[in-house]
Amino acid sequence: MPGGGRMGGVAVTFTHRLLNTHITALSVKENLVFIGEGQHCHAHDVLSGRQLSSTQVFCAAVVHGLSGQASPAHDGSWLLLVFGQKSLAVLLFSPDQEKFFVLLEERNVEDWIIDAGLEKDLAHVVVATGHNSLLRCEIPDLAVCYKNLSKKTSGDELHSCPVTQKSRTVSLVSDIHMSDRKGDLSIVAQAACVERCVLFSGHLVMMTGHWESAVLMAGTMALQVMVWGPWATRDSEGKVLPLHCLEGHQGSIFSITFSSSQGLIATTSDDRSLRVWEVKHKAKILPPINPEEEQEYWRSATIIEKFASYGHRARVWRSLIFPTWIISVGEDSVVCVWEHSGTLAASWNGHDGASIWSVAACEDPLDRLITGSSDGSVKSWCLNAAVPIIAKLMSDLPWNDEHSTEKCSEVTTESVENSIAFNSGKTEEYNVPESHELFEDNCIEIPSLRRKPVAVADFPRCISLVAEDMVLVITNSGKLYSHNPETFWHLEYEDERFKNYAIMEANPDGRCVAVGTLGGTVVILQVAERSVRPEVEVVGSSGKVFALQWLTMDRILVLGTVGLMTTWEIQTKDKSRDHTSGAACRISTHYLPVSMHRWLCAVYVTPIMTKIAPQHLVCGDRAGSLHLYALNEPKPQHSLQGVHGKNGVTSVLCWHRGVVYSSGRDGYIRSLRVCEGRLLLLTATRVSGSSWVSRLIAVQGKLLAVCFYGVKLKLWSVGEEQTLLEVECGGAHRSWDLHLCGTRGWLVCTFLKDGTPYTFSTSLSNRMLPLIRPALHTQETMELRLPFQHRRETVLLTAGEDTTLRLHALQQQGQRQSFGVVRSHLSGVRALCLIEETHVTMSDNDTVWLVSAGGRAELKVWECSVSEFSDLASYSACDLCCCDVCVLPSGHDVCMEGDSSKLQPQSVILREVGSHMLRTGCHRNWKKQHLTLDPETRYMGATAFWVSSSQALVALASSDGFLRIFLFLRECEKLWEPCAVECGSCVLSVAQLKVVTGTILVTCSTSGHVTFWDLQAVVDWSLSLTASEDLSHQPHQPPQPQELTLVAAHQSGINAIAFHYNADDPSCIIMATGGDDNTISVWKVVVVEGAQVTVIHQCSVVGHASQVSGLGWLSENYLISASIDQRLIVWNFNKKDGVLWEDPIKFCNAIREDRAAEEHQLLMPVGCRFTGVPDVKGLIVSDVDETENVGHKSHRIDKRVFVYGMGLQVFDVSITSL
Repeated sequence: MPGGGRMGGVAVTFTHRLLNTHITALSVKENLVFIGEGQHCHAHDVLSGRQLSSTQVFCAAVVHGLSGQASPAHDGSWLLLVFGQKSLAVLLFSPDQEKFFVLLEERNVEDWIIDAGLEKDLAHVVVATGHNSLLRCEIPDLAVCYKNLSKKTSGDELHSCPVTQKSRTVSLVSDIHMSDRKGDLSIVAQAACVERCVLFSGHLVMMTGHWESAVLMAGTMALQVMVWGPWATRDSEGKVLPLHCLEGHQGSIFSITFSSSQGLIATTSDDRSLRVWEVKHKAKILPPINPEEEQEYWRSATIIEKFASYGHRARVWRSLIFPTWIISVGEDSVVCVWEHSGTLAASWNGHDGASIWSVAACEDPLDRLITGSSDGSVKSWCLNAAVPIIAKLMSDLPWNDEHSTEKCSEVTTESVENSIAFNSGKTEEYNVPESHELFEDNCIEIPSLRRKPVAVADFPRCISLVAEDMVLVITNSGKLYSHNPETFWHLEYEDERFKNYAIMEANPDGRCVAVGTLGGTVVILQVAERSVRPEVEVVGSSGKVFALQWLTMDRILVLGTVGLMTTWEIQTKDKSRDHTSGAACRISTHYLPVSMHRWLCAVYVTPIMTKIAPQHLVCGDRAGSLHLYALNEPKPQHSLQGVHGKNGVTSVLCWHRGVVYSSGRDGYIRSLRVCEGRLLLLTATRVSGSSWVSRLIAVQGKLLAVCFYGVKLKLWSVGEEQTLLEVECGGAHRSWDLHLCGTRGWLVCTFLKDGTPYTFSTSLSNRMLPLIRPALHTQETMELRLPFQHRRETVLLTAGEDTTLRLHALQQQGQRQSFGVVRSHLSGVRALCLIEETHVTMSDNDTVWLVSAGGRAELKVWECSVSEFSDLASYSACDLCCCDVCVLPSGHDVCMEGDSSKLQPQSVILREVGSHMLRTGCHRNWKKQHLTLDPETRYMGATAFWVSSSQALVALASSDGFLRIFLFLRECEKLWEPCAVECGSCVLSVAQLKVVTGTILVTCSTSGHVTFWDLQAVVDWSLSLTASEDLSHQPHQPPQPQELTLVAAHQSGINAIAFHYNADDPSCIIMATGGDDNTISVWKVVVVEGAQVTVIHQCSVVGHASQVSGLGWLSENYLISASIDQRLIVWNFNKKDGVLWEDPIKFCNAIREDRAAEEHQLLMPVGCRFTGVPDVKGLIVSDVDETENVGHKSHRIDKRVFVYGMGLQVFDVSITSL
């Protein structure tokens, strides 16, 4: 719906492109889900998640409810009643055309709409209002409108409407109603309850579809649910008496749901409870078919409370009644599944902490549940998969048999004393072990200690899965058992070398199993036809085998003593032509760097662009370090020390051709790339709710993480940031394994707990349902920047109060694709900026540098780059990667399918290169120092620019009243704070004034002052620095920024500032400021040589009803502003000689007539548009793609505006002179 205005000979047009904000309404019909978001309504396909159509329904009202029903012709189309605040509209959606049509445009009532429903005749709508009343309103006959639709769209006139069409939807109301299309609804009947109070919620029930039997369940301020109808008994004043009154809640009632088939009422409340009420009758009553029967249904009913359940930690917003389940969602982001008895069957965190506003359900075999959240995401869940998984104990264990006990040695005091007496008269020579050998598992036995055999039961040491239903277990006695549904437990192999210690690892296809022993031998067992036989033996070490890792289907890495790593190529009997049995060949030898514990995980790194053999090996060790090896070199080429903390690296996966993913016991997943013989750290993502990421797997083109949290095993989707399953297993310190069946989409897992094997299996296809709409931020979006414009896609980087940075791509179709989430900041991110290029630095179109800062005085520098790999789409799985989980079931392709020209999430890399936090305490001795982070100071704004090709200055506005300057060195990737200057009050923002001569910074504070600072001395000092990395011992003390001038611009805090530069006169700059006093001021800034700044006030205007939070120049004469009042206003700035108000403070105190005269002379509004983003934090103005403006007139101004706050909205703004 384009918006804008025509004022002063100018036409301003706002064209909506994208909206992501709170999901306030959901309705599901068959395989369609209708979504209410802001003023818009979207239609998505549930099965694929694809958006089919989108339309703006209201001008300013937010969609709060959607009610759908089949169209009168029963042709598969759907009528959709949309309501919110005081507005109401009716839409028709055609699945064949994938398009919305307007049957009834936006109409208004005088009160807040709580609920609404269409009558059966489709000529009236019943509206429940916020003051406990019911209205019957006459509307155009929708059946007649539908017939007109058929006439207007007959023949070739109707064409499919793509999602990209953002113009106003086609109105199909009959011409006879044209004069009555806008304005208030015509009320033909109304009724009010005797309890006239403000309602927090309400539910309208019309089982037969008639006003004469309508019932309203009203959640009143008295914490009651009143059930009443317009047909019920009235008092002397004509007010309707309630039929039933339900009491029990201790807080405000937020939702009421009724299921006529189940005879249940569910209510949710501020008291964190879900209460379910049962509608009972003395005799069984059939569902009513006419108004009289429906009235009798409620008159004869007895409503009693069935149960009250508490499963949420915060307010409960919505509920839903299923035939077997009851669903509740709330502010704590938790989805609770209840049985009809009130027992909690399952619960999970649905939206990563964001409040869940809406919920709906699909009537399909999977019992799909759809949830919408405050982060703008819509997710689907399978209730069949919501039941908690309980691992089953594997029974009939053969090693528990009495005959399976073995002899074990136990030292006794008596035997030691006897041996000492026996040896006292005789000297026996033996080798005393070295001190380091005493701590090895294969230490030398001291002959003087005689042992007494004791019979103990056997127990399993390690477990592995070699197929979907075949489990292998090695016991302490050296026996290898197999288990499958046909033969159950079977003794496959027995080896003395397996006693007391063994590690087991199956290769990806499950045809070979490697067993490492205490003596350094590795036995390769071949699995064929559900039997296991020894195939090859290799000596991997002179001592204990610490780790085994299959690199490919036939290559295995063995870690022995003193860090010796050997890679062997295994030729089984089937593959070896020259040997009657299998053979093994050592192909490389490497050494793991010294650490406290010898333990590793490793992976081959495949080249990016070709299918040639891998050239590098990446290993992770127990010290948390990653090491890069060339295949022909024994020592590492490069190491990243302690990148995963002191607890170690747990998994390494090479995925998407050259990108390496690592996980550790620090709860992080990191991505890396090999570049010029070095490991380049790209991104770091923290798994929510887990500190131990044990393994990374790739399934159906998605990266999953197997995590442990307490006693539970958790499967986490990295891209969608949600938990897929949780199983109680006892914790991480145990032997476990999992297997994925690609053909069935099943996951099978087995583990040892208390010396007993357990197993479970589940379908992943029911848990990896498509994401319908991606998330933005769980809290406010504080800043937004545009790093790249790639062809016709725009790469966005947003910073949120939820401590995350998020990468997105705005596609040409007006849809947003999420590229990743970076969880690196400890607190909310308030400031975000690009490191700007200057006339003395060279620009790189493929790489940009950014700065983020926020709470706890934390500063980070990032490198963002775009890489295009043209051959990525040709690969469906990892060819050389040894992940047993790169499984793509039949019918599934990798996520990179489609248009190869589009950016892919793996193509955009955001790499952290530097970090800094303010610290206090003693720095003299690291053993005595007590460093404490500054929890109070927060960085409010940032600006940065390159002073040379390797040095950049970063200026930060601080909440403690300081302007801090940091120096960033690109080569060594280090940050240092050379100077800081006190500004007197909290500094809200800082910006660079781009002038030809000198370097000037501009700060805005809470006192309403705009201050100009000369930074040229700091720039000259930074250029004089040596190449030394020890910046704290520079011979010259850095200079301080010098104050040039100060302007009292506003009465209170300044939230927005924008500059427009004149190409003809670079020394003359137009500055606009917006503050908490709702005022917009325009200034003329003149900068002359010698850093002399003169600021001349041009005009001021009170342009908004609330604080001005964003400003941007569309051109030299047009300014756009945004405010907390959710309005975007385009202003025409007329340059005139002379100044009406030299002092803007006097302007704010002037009389209204004088202010109006000032507004009309210099700053005049020419266009206005309401935005669907609440709590607007700012806006960004960018150029529109030139290819989209082909054929437009030269005097037309086209800009793209990004508005962010509690969401994100994108407009194309066009200004045309009439």
